Amino acid sequence: MLIGESLPFIRDYIAAVNESIKQKNPENQLTRLQSYWLAFVILGLLVTNSFCWARYERFGLGRYTIKQMSWMFRRAQIVWESLLQASVKHIISAYGIKYGVLVIDDTDKERSKNTTEIAKAHKIRDKKTGGYFNGQNLLFLLLVCEKVTLPVGFYFYEPDPKQIAWRKEDARLRKKEVEKKYRPEAPPIDPNYPSKKELALKLLSDFAKTFDEVRVKAVAADTAYGTLDFMEEAARITKQSQVISQIKKSQLIVVNNKEITVENFFKNYQGHTEKVSLRGEEREVTYRSGIFKVKSHKKKYFVIALKYEDEADYRYLIARDMTWRDIDIIKTFSFRWLVEVFIQDWKQYEGWNQLSKQPGEEGSTRGVTLSLLSDHALLLHEDQKVLLENKRPAATVGSLREKVMMESLKIFIEGIVLSDNPKALFEEYADKISELFELRSSIKHLRHVDMGFLQEMD
Repeated sequence: MLIGESLPFIRDYIAAVNESIKQKNPENQLTRLQSYWLAFVILGLLVTNSFCWARYERFGLGRYTIKQMSWMFRRAQIVWESLLQASVKHIISAYGIKYGVLVIDDTDKERSKNTTEIAKAHKIRDKKTGGYFNGQNLLFLLLVCEKVTLPVGFYFYEPDPKQIAWRKEDARLRKKEVEKKYRPEAPPIDPNYPSKKELALKLLSDFAKTFDEVRVKAVAADTAYGTLDFMEEAARITKQSQVISQIKKSQLIVVNNKEITVENFFKNYQGHTEKVSLRGEEREVTYRSGIFKVKSHKKKYFVIALKYEDEADYRYLIARDMTWRDIDIIKTFSFRWLVEVFIQDWKQYEGWNQLSKQPGEEGSTRGVTLSLLSDHALLLHEDQKVLLENKRPAATVGSLREKVMMESLKIFIEGIVLSDNPKALFEEYADKISELFELRSSIKHLRHVDMGFLQEMD
């Protein structure tokens, strides 16, 4: 697939983002060359489904060289931290977003075991195999609204290596039944390695300060964030009372002045059944609920046990605002699944997860920013806007990307057909294709190896 001129909807999107930047600080606005480069890279991300300068050079027929693109990425005076914020501002304005739910989740990106250049790569437990791999972990914040779901912020998470080493040694000594006074003390907290909860609260704070025109109705997160300090601080930051999270089945609640696990308490009660929309489908959910004190929090919550029709085990939610109906809490928490849908789409169709080897913290952070800009741009594709504005189901990211590929090829072909000398232009492009799309050597087949010694074994 060849990249012709950047598509009109991408150029319009970049122009709108630039206008949003200018409104905040005119000194940070993009230059014409920066705008053109951004439009080209976003199209390259969508067409090649990768974040790779070599592919962009080939598929752009040398419009930009690898060196030029890399220089713009590393050295151009682009205010990178403003790009994503300006893009979110534009989408909020374009779709008239007034309120929504903020949802938090994280995902992993596997890297080479031997990498030393990729930022914040560390040992991560593989949930599928139970083993470990070397990779990066990203924390995302999504805004879920009536019309659209969009990423509004992200951070890379990296654990403190000193804390990891201490926990490993402490566990080893515990296994040997060494008394606490003879075990080493935990190292001091290093502010250079914030926890996932700290990063999540920073994302919420960034959003609340930057997008105060959007009223946050609730915050939803999984079990990792089901702590008292997170729930209280999340409510304070977003200036509203509802924070919903999961707790483990072993969590103790206080019922009639007696402590009992949520699992043991709720298994004695028959649940209600109702249909809830999940990932665009109506699914039955069975639930039981009540207001109880959670022992570890020393605070009362709305506690809910629920399971979907295809699940064998219950999961347990706590909601800070106890004035909400239980079913409304369940419906709001179901929005958290949209993060998983977004992450799946982002990994599969929006380039960065497929091929991204940019070294250093700037390489990773700027690469993810460009990938998320491509996600935002697709929300403003002409066909997507028509669907959303007419309250029809939105098009999938995969189908939109296919449309972008076809539109790009169409414009490329039109450029040849409508030129003054189509034959000469075609031959010029053919020469560039021959030059840029060279055959590369394969290591699958034997080269310069004499297999004659095998004949002697007959």
